[in-house]
Parts: sequence; structure tokens; C-alpha cells
Amino acid sequence: VSVLYCKKEMSDDATMAPTATGWSLYDKYLAVLLFAYGCVLFKQHVIDRPANTKKADNNGSAPGSIESTDDKSAPLFKRFQREFLVVFLTMMAADWMQGPYVYALYAHYGFSRTDNGILFIAGFGSSLVFGTWAGPIADSRGRKFACILYGITYTLSCMTKHFPDFTILMVGRLLGGVATSILWSSFESWMVSEHNSRGFGPNQLNSTFSQMTAFNGIVAIASGFVAQWAVDFVGHPVAPFDVSALCLVLGTGFIHFSWSENFGVQSKGVVAQMSDAARAVVQSPVIFLVGLQQALFEGAMYTFVFMWTPALQKDGVKIPHGLIFACFMIACSLGGTLFGLVAGLPAYRLLLFVYAGAAACMCVPMVTEEAGPIMGAFIAFELLVGLFWPAIGTLRSEQVPEHCRATVINLFRVPLNLIVCGVLYFQGSMDIGSVFRFCAAFHGLAVLASLALASFIGKGN
Repeated sequence: VSVLYCKKEMSDDATMAPTATGWSLYDKYLAVLLFAYGCVLFKQHVIDRPANTKKADNNGSAPGSIESTDDKSAPLFKRFQREFLVVFLTMMAADWMQGPYVYALYAHYGFSRTDNGILFIAGFGSSLVFGTWAGPIADSRGRKFACILYGITYTLSCMTKHFPDFTILMVGRLLGGVATSILWSSFESWMVSEHNSRGFGPNQLNSTFSQMTAFNGIVAIASGFVAQWAVDFVGHPVAPFDVSALCLVLGTGFIHFSWSENFGVQSKGVVAQMSDAARAVVQSPVIFLVGLQQALFEGAMYTFVFMWTPALQKDGVKIPHGLIFACFMIACSLGGTLFGLVAGLPAYRLLLFVYAGAAACMCVPMVTEEAGPIMGAFIAFELLVGLFWPAIGTLRSEQVPEHCRATVINLFRVPLNLIVCGVLYFQGSMDIGSVFRFCAAFHGLAVLASLALASFIGKGN
């Protein structure tokens, strides 16, 4: 579908026309990814499932399977997992739908590139300043409350997009920055707490993290097509934000009526909760190293999001953004699915390979300007991103205390946002290779943090 969708875009520019075989460079990458993804799914659902069933019949359970912890809890877990994923993916769809049309909407309203840059940095600045407090609010006031707050805040942000006024749009970006911080902390914290309180096992938690990443990539692609359809149908770039708001309302309603509440330390105030989390980070090298890895990797990752287009689009050559985005998201989904196959490996050891591989991928644009090798490196990086999300989620569930998990996650979004804002502020005065050099350096530092963490865990700390 992605190939057909992008044919017209590709045919508009001779440089992107298909080769004599009828396949462009990006078509070939997409075909390879789909084949690889199909092979992994075939192994997971056709080959491994009968083998696991046979082991379960002979030994009572299949090692590493969902049922291996508690056969009786498997149906209950499946229901819990399904209900959580439906809500989480609906909320993620609302976020994905907005991304491709933020700048298009601002351009439609006649704002300059400078204005766009100010609005964009305002979103990260809001996440840095105000979003940091989303964690302690979630831990002290309730994770369900925070998830509902995400829906309300992001819906209000969508509503501001109807007004071609810079001040109102700025308010919308500030609200969006707060909402993003809640999205990336409170939903995971609610799920992990609820998972543990219901007595489900670690293999089942790994399964949920794996499916969160795998399905998120698929939802991202689908959201892109829905957003494009909305724009074509309405004829205005504000349409995706209305569809996004609808998703947010539906997801928020489901949370309100179906989710139970859970807390960190309910008796403590927001400031006390933040103080406790900061004290835990300072006193525990393990928690500090987990958060440092998160900040370094995600800081480089968000920088990559803004730099892959200029890295591939040399000398004004048109590239099929939709097709490339589809490749990236399929690679990310493939990574999330692969995590389910290597979940027996400790998360901190797997992340060491993820960081080292990511550093190598970021070095490719520094040594070549050829689109083929760069695209291959970027796809490999997205596959590693797909491995990163469930692995870091598993590591946080193991090492970060339950009473302050959401707060700690948001606390380390401070250096993350500082990294992104700093690189974006100075990237105009740097060449593309230099920006990717910074990304490689951040991943290299994450490798060192991972090695230090492995040393602490190896000593039993």
C-alpha cells in the first residue's frame, strides 16, 4: 500500500523514478523489510507456537511463554493486556496523526520558518519546564488521573490549531509539551503497577512491552494514511487534529470508565514526590545510570527525527517521505517483535548492543553521501529503536522503585529536552555530518553508561 501511495510522488521527479526493473531504492528496502517482518511473524506464530504448546503439554509450561508463570492467569492477563493496548495505541494514534501536519498547518496560516522554529522549541521547552512535574503528579495524585489529564490537555492543544493566531498556537504547543511528557511516563507506570498488583509475571510484562512497540509502528503508518485521507476529504491541514481529538476523547472515556487507579505514594505532595525521586536518583547509581541511558539515547533519537530528511535529500532531490516513513516504522515494529524472541537476554545486556549499533549507524552519514548506505543505516537504527523501547521499559520496571517511577522517568526528560533543544539551536551553523557526530557521541556515552550499569548489577547492587 505504501509503495502504491508514493508512486505519484516519485514519478513527479525524474531522480526518484523507478529503475529499469520497476523498483526504486526505497521500494527495494520496503520489500526486504516486509519479507523480514513476515519471516519473523511466521516463526513466532506458526513455528514457535506449536513447539511451545508441545512443551507445555509435556512439562506443564513452555519456558519463556506467557503461560510459563501461571497457566491459570494467562486468560486474565490476555484480557488485561488487550484492554491496555487498545487504549495506549489509540492515544499513540492521536499523537502520530498530528506529527506530519504541524508545520504544514503553520505554513498554511502564513507563519515563517523562524516562527515555526519558535513554536517547535516551545513544545520541547514546555516538556522541559512543566512536563517534568507530570511525573510527581501521576505518582501522588494517581496514574489514571494523569492519563485522563493527557487526554484533556492534548485535546485542548488540538482545538487551538483552528486559530491562525501565534499566541493561541503557542498555548497549544505548551499544552502539547506537557501532554507528551505524560504520554511517555504515566501510561507505562500505570501498566507496570497494575501488572504487578494483579500478580502477573515478568515474561508477561516483556510480552506487553514487545507488543507496545510492535503495534505502535503499525499504528503510526495507519495514522499517516488516515491523516492524509482527512486532509484530502476536508481540504484543510487542520483536519488531522480533529481526528486526533476524536481519538483522545474515546481513549479518555475508556480510561475513565474502565481503569482502576494506582499511585506511587499517595500521602505525599507533588514537591515531596519530586524530592523523593531526586533523592533516589542521587543515592542509587543504578537508577541514575538507567535514566542517563534513557536521556542520551532518546536525545540522539529525537535529533535524528529532524535530520534524516536533509541527510537523504541532497541537492534538492525529491524523496518519497511517505515511503521512507513506512520503512522506518516497519523496521521499528520489526525490532519490537524481535524483542519478544530475545526476551530471555537481560535487558541491560541487550541495551549495550543497541547503543553500540546505534552509534555505528550514526557514523554512516559522516563518511558517505550515497543515499543507499545512509538509508540502510537509518533502517538499522529504527530497528534498534524498536528493540530499545521494550528493553528500557523492562529495565525501568526492574530497577526503578514503584513509588516514584513516573517521576523518575520524567526527571530524566530534562536532560533529554536540553540535548534536543541545544542541538536544534546550533544545528543551523553545523553541517549534517557534525550533527550526526553528536548523535554518535551520545550513543557512545550510552554504551559507557550501560557498561557501568552492568558492572553494578554484576556486583549484586
